[in-house]
Amino acid sequence: DYNYDEINLNLGCPSKKVQKNKFGACLIKEPDLVAECLNSMVNSTNLPVTVKTRIGFDDIEDFEYLDKFIKKIASTGVKTVILHARRAILKGLSPRDNLRVPKLNYGIVKQIKDSNPNLEIIINGGITKTDEIKEHLTNVDGVMIGRSIYHSPYFLADIEKEIFKNENVPTREEVVKKIVEYCLVEVKKGTRVNQVMRHTVGLFHGINGANFWKRYLSDNMLVRDADVNKVNYMLDIVKNNSINIIEKIN
Repeated sequence: DYNYDEINLNLGCPSKKVQKNKFGACLIKEPDLVAECLNSMVNSTNLPVTVKTRIGFDDIEDFEYLDKFIKKIASTGVKTVILHARRAILKGLSPRDNLRVPKLNYGIVKQIKDSNPNLEIIINGGITKTDEIKEHLTNVDGVMIGRSIYHSPYFLADIEKEIFKNENVPTREEVVKKIVEYCLVEVKKGTRVNQVMRHTVGLFHGINGANFWKRYLSDNMLVRDADVNKVNYMLDIVKNNSINIIEKIN
């Protein structure tokens, strides 16, 4: 009914609330229960069922344990596993710290792919450059990127050009036009301006004028009662992939 492409079981979240309800990264400790869940999922849908998991938990970062776990997952009919190349520390670290404190171990992900050649293995964690993507693609089947794209959305354009060899990518100006159009439609449905525009803060990351863009959003678009009429001004402050400071905004 919702036109989903796949159903993903996420075994990566280490938060206390998630652990209390017995899902997320704590399930890495219970391979049989994970397999039971996956069997039910696979038998209940025609959509692909995939798994995203960490490479270990707490003091456990062992290839033999992880490989056995991955093979248990594969026995249910799952064909794609996304591996976040960090352990999950289930006690003593916040979810945010769990994204950076545990050390990355890309090597163990490659080992898992080598040991499971018929599985699609996708690597995730700490990947910020197209050169890194290219290197990983020599060892695994795919790359998943999260925070790098959220903090710098136009990184997607670099990926499109460098990885997929597509030069026909939208400029930042064209992206902003689409965002403005989308925001105006959503506001009519009852969505607040800040709920849409907060996701555009990093659009100009790394180029001249990025601080002005962030400041304008912070002052005008990210407040709870943001004026929808000011959304149109965003088209005026973007031109030819650079930011122009317009007098009428100041």
